[in-house]
Amino acid sequence: MRCDRRPPLAVSNDAGRTWRESGGGLPAGRAVAIAEDDLDYVVYGARNRLYLSTDGGRFWRALAPELPEIEALTLEP
Repeated sequence: MRCDRRPPLAVSNDAGRTWRESGGGLPAGRAVAIAEDDLDYVVYGARNRLYLSTDGGRFWRALAPELPEIEALTLEP
């Protein structure tokens, strides 16, 4: 799945009853991963860079280094 609109994410904190936009300023992306044991820890995969949020998607920071183009993102326990 590819996200082409900005902001590219929507986040719900109440089991999907309400949603808020997240990720303003992030480039179009390909994957989102959320830690099972800490729902505030979110990784967003864009074309060639990973972004991290530690507050549930309110603020994001790019992780270095720049990567080759990302085809898939998998988190394993």
